[in-house]
Amino acid sequence: MLVSNQRNEERHPITYMKKTTILLVCAVAMAFTGVARAQVSGGRIVTVDLNRVFNEYYKTVASTAKLKETAESYNKEQDELLAQFRKLSDELAKLQEEQDKPEYTDEVKAQKRKLVSAKLDQIKAKEQEIQNYRRTHAEMLQQQQERMRQGILKEIQEVIAKEARDLGYLYVLDKSGVTFNRVPTIIYSQDSLDITEDILKVLNKNAPKTATETPKTEKK
Repeated sequence: MLVSNQRNEERHPITYMKKTTILLVCAVAMAFTGVARAQVSGGRIVTVDLNRVFNEYYKTVASTAKLKETAESYNKEQDELLAQFRKLSDELAKLQEEQDKPEYTDEVKAQKRKLVSAKLDQIKAKEQEIQNYRRTHAEMLQQQQERMRQGILKEIQEVIAKEARDLGYLYVLDKSGVTFNRVPTIIYSQDSLDITEDILKVLNKNAPKTATETPKTEKK
């Protein structure tokens, strides 16, 4: 019987297409079930620009400034190491000029060559020290930045969740998000449903005056 039905569908492609269309309609309907429930129950679906909230949160501004100071301190120490490397290179060049001077005896030339060899070892060691310093401190800075980012995002999400519970929002959607194809996850939403300003007010209510005096992100 199953074989017979399958053959009948193959003989009548229009009937098969109708069944496929019905399945697609059902799938789309199921995808919007959550939204429909929100509308029926009187709940609201609101949006927030999470990228803007993160950038304008006073703790982000303060942490970014601190990271910048740390990076500048690392760069200063690295410059000192590079200056030491250049000094060693200059000393090596001078020794190399002296090691083959004709007025020197063979014994003196041998001593100069030993000094050149020792200086080369110092230069190699300093070069390795610089490479290790760059790698280690770059990793430290990256880890510090990631810890800061994760901590702040957690705080922001907790504030948004509390705001949603207190005001009865069923869904809070991030309007700054994009899909894998770099397409906005939300194509359109009414400005009246945007709670970005409300979230920023809650987050920055205890901010020092200097921390909140930052230019706001322009709306596109």
